[in-house]
Amino acid sequence: MAASRVRDDFQLAIVSLLGLTTLLMLSGFMLWRSLRGEWTLAAFDALVTVAIGLVVERAWRTGRTDAAGALMALLNSGFCVVACVLIGDAAGGWVYVVLMTNFYIARPHIAAWCGALLIVAATMLLIVPDANLGRLATAITWSLVYAFSFAFSRRLRDYSDSLERRAMLDPLTRLPNRGAMEAHLRSLVDDRRQPGIGLLVLDLDRFKTVNDTFGHAVGDAVLVELGTILRDTLREGDAVYRFGGEEFVLVLPADDDVGLLAAAERVRGEVEQRLRSPAGPITVSIGGAMLATEQDWQDWFGRADTSLYLAKRAGRNCTHIAQGLE
Repeated sequence: MAASRVRDDFQLAIVSLLGLTTLLMLSGFMLWRSLRGEWTLAAFDALVTVAIGLVVERAWRTGRTDAAGALMALLNSGFCVVACVLIGDAAGGWVYVVLMTNFYIARPHIAAWCGALLIVAATMLLIVPDANLGRLATAITWSLVYAFSFAFSRRLRDYSDSLERRAMLDPLTRLPNRGAMEAHLRSLVDDRRQPGIGLLVLDLDRFKTVNDTFGHAVGDAVLVELGTILRDTLREGDAVYRFGGEEFVLVLPADDDVGLLAAAERVRGEVEQRLRSPAGPITVSIGGAMLATEQDWQDWFGRADTSLYLAKRAGRNCTHIAQGLE
């Protein structure tokens, strides 16, 4: 379980790795300073160790890795400033480490603010009191490390966000794909503070005939047009996904089964009026279900999918909404 979470959550992996490294390293310093009778510095190492350990534990317990990363960046910078006061020039090397690692564990704007404040504080504490060319060079290299780390993290974050967006889009219809749908449904099931949520599963009627008769290029054009129609039917708070093949999913607010049925009929009628192929109009069958007491999104989706099967069996180009927990 732990290995799976680290593998699937890069932010958690970085926070955990940096936290573990800090714990091991500072534990050694704490022991060494205790043996030398440097109790103030040993106590400071212990404080840093405990604080970073609590942040890592919070990240694992809550899963809020962005918040944990931001808190760790703030603590790292603050502790580094205190180290400048306690150990003087020996803390200069830690400034480099903190400036770089903050950009790995926190969002760029948070790491940028922490880094800027750290550079100002470290410069005032270590450089200004006894300024010379060598010390000024140290401040300049801090600034260069900060600038390059900031630029690199921004580029990396933009690239990562772009990959994530592309991974969540269906390449044909440009609608969010099944992965995005699963994440949305999972969040709705886990957080029930938003009342009245309905799920509609749409399936094109006799779509195989279109592909077999006119080819997959025509079939793809039909799917793209259906995606456009579904986008046009969206209201505030609605979401549409391509589940796969000729199946699409709508997630929308609805007061009850009657409201969900009305929304489904609105969508079905719009598709019936607008969607065409060389063989003529194309219709959809729709199954739906309101979020009830399900503990897993698959159970909710399964109820809507069963309703879709009943709509197909009833003759197609119709809708069926699950009643209660049928």
